[in-house]
Amino acid sequence: MRTPRVHEIKLRAQPQDVHAARMFFRDVAGRLDLTDEQTQTGELALSELVTNAIVHAGGVITVRARKEGRGIRLEVIDGNAESPRMGKPDPEGFDGGLPIVAAVAHEWGWDDDPDGDGKRVWLTLL
Repeated sequence: MRTPRVHEIKLRAQPQDVHAARMFFRDVAGRLDLTDEQTQTGELALSELVTNAIVHAGGVITVRARKEGRGIRLEVIDGNAESPRMGKPDPEGFDGGLPIVAAVAHEWGWDDDPDGDGKRVWLTLL
């Protein structure tokens, strides 16, 4: 069985990197023939994860995407080993971040970065 190709970009944890991550994913989505819904949902979720990494970790952030069956897996890896926190919903709506990811992802979670000292936050979309 062939291992799916992993698409990857490294970011510097600057505010403009949220846009760079979205453009990266849009390019990958086109190459992987994702649906418009998968592309839009992936951009939203990825924006939230990259924003969290910029705010809470800084340093180098790695974004990975790979096709998994009918869907896609996205990963954001940062140098902060602390477990992400869901946060409290804002009385007027979502606080952003992980509540949005949890709402749109088929599955999501986090684990230790296998290649470093930080963590990897991941999600899958169908």
